[in-house]
Amino acid sequence: MVQEVLKKPQNKTSDPVIKLENVSKQFPGVKALDRVSFEVYPGECIALAGENGAGKSTLSKIILGVYQPTNGAVFIDGDNVTKKGYGIKEAHEMGVAAVHQELQLIPELNGYENIFLGNISTKFGFIHKRDMVKKADELFDFLGIKINLSKQVKYLRMAEQQIIQLAKALILDARVIILDELTAVLQEKDIENIYRIVHVLKKQGISIIYISHRLDEIFEVCDTYAVLVDGEMKGNGQVEDINKDQLIEKIIGRELTQVFPVLNQNIGDTILEVEGLTSPNAFHDINFSLKKGEIIGFAGLVGAGKTELLNALFGNYKITAGSIKFNGKKVRFRSPLDAVKKGISLVPDERKELGLAMNFNIKQNMTLASLNKISNVFLNRRKEMDYSFKHAKLMNLKYSNLDQYVVNLSGGNQQKVVIAKWLIADADIFMFDEPTRGIDIGAKTEIYKLIHELSSRGKSVIIVSPELEELLGLCHKIHVMFEGEIKQTVSDEDKTQDKIINSLLGEGA
Repeated sequence: MVQEVLKKPQNKTSDPVIKLENVSKQFPGVKALDRVSFEVYPGECIALAGENGAGKSTLSKIILGVYQPTNGAVFIDGDNVTKKGYGIKEAHEMGVAAVHQELQLIPELNGYENIFLGNISTKFGFIHKRDMVKKADELFDFLGIKINLSKQVKYLRMAEQQIIQLAKALILDARVIILDELTAVLQEKDIENIYRIVHVLKKQGISIIYISHRLDEIFEVCDTYAVLVDGEMKGNGQVEDINKDQLIEKIIGRELTQVFPVLNQNIGDTILEVEGLTSPNAFHDINFSLKKGEIIGFAGLVGAGKTELLNALFGNYKITAGSIKFNGKKVRFRSPLDAVKKGISLVPDERKELGLAMNFNIKQNMTLASLNKISNVFLNRRKEMDYSFKHAKLMNLKYSNLDQYVVNLSGGNQQKVVIAKWLIADADIFMFDEPTRGIDIGAKTEIYKLIHELSSRGKSVIIVSPELEELLGLCHKIHVMFEGEIKQTVSDEDKTQDKIINSLLGEGA
């Protein structure tokens, strides 16, 4: 039955299931954690908060047995495991697991096969498929989730794949689960389902370490919080005893007086006109215009066609009808290179795969779209360094040196490198696809200010974002897309969450 699948104690105890005592972690030249003490109790959901680079990932990896602490001790059920060769295997055996934002599934295997990968049931030396199916079905029934687990996971929605990752941990009899940015790529209705599942697991005595840059989520599901700043524990307590502004102040070390800058009102002439733009199975009859200094947003659920539209404007998606005018003249972009030559840039949603060359260093990535500025026949390394240093300073980039590979930067700093690339290229139109995905509140605020500065300098900006608060705070005008069409356009006093949400769901005019 369900209890046999979960095998969880129903009675909470007063003793922590995990305890870190004065844990420090030193890497060459970097102190990632400094004397951190941290406790997790049965059935507790504790928020682990902090900016990118604060030490959350390092702390998680120590709990998971990936890293060993340089100093200090890790206790599980009161037993000091630090000196006992505690690693990933031992962590799993002791009921500690993680569910990451990045999928760790094999796309060609179905849901059942992925759930039991590395934990296959056998009988007389043969795979006991019926037993695995029974256990998985009982677990999903208990969680109140319906997913076709017979399908290859590559055909499932992102939210369904994330649930399968969570099921893998539960089948392993996990008593402590780290949810690391699990909701970063999910839509609102799927996030609500995650909230519900977290509450179900807490009632079973399962502990949750909840990592998210969406601070509203902390107040939805977490009982307690712990804040890391530069590797040190700077605050902890009950969530009910703190508000969002106070939590932000602890995370970034200062009061955040204004998240969104005041909108630039110095709007110029029209720079971009889109008429009847159509692409099969993506979007159709799209009409809008963009002025110099204006910021417009596109809202919509997954599959509404927002990302495809940006890629079409960037010459990277097929257009079958309609026209694009740039400064009053019709243009046709056969490739992104054509768009870049006209001064159009794209900061994509998948920065690691699409926005950066991860095996290049910072200065190489920053100047990648501006090679004509730094070379004739040969690369002018002085110019490359000058442009990179200037824009690293402008972006308030946190880095060791410009030869540092971007793969070693935090998510927020990687995003700053992508934006700097287009600043150096002196683009006229900046298109942002989910610009603050997976980055912390401090880095978000810096990017908001940068977008405002671009607008103030007469640059034009298009933003796609799943966060309505972000669009409402940044944009002069918001186009709401539903099933490939612009359902409604709102601005000024009509720019309200209620109107946008109705259009997101295909309701209203």
